[in-house]
Amino acid sequence: MTLEHAEGDVVAEDCGAAEAEDGAAMPGRARQRRLWSCAEKRAFVDLASAAGSSVTEVAQAFGVAPSQIYTWRK
Repeated sequence: MTLEHAEGDVVAEDCGAAEAEDGAAMPGRARQRRLWSCAEKRAFVDLASAAGSSVTEVAQAFGVAPSQIYTWRK
């Protein structure tokens, strides 16, 4: 997965790390927990901080809660 700024600059590239080891879904859970790499977190924060974008827009585009982006920004 590659994230890009509006200008087309590549921000971060997924290294493929941080996937569930057993791959089995636990009973009663709708989906597995997602783990974001440091590069992905930084890219989301950079995109949300860019002129003309908002935290809410970036969060909705990537399926992340806006509060999570604020936490990563700290």
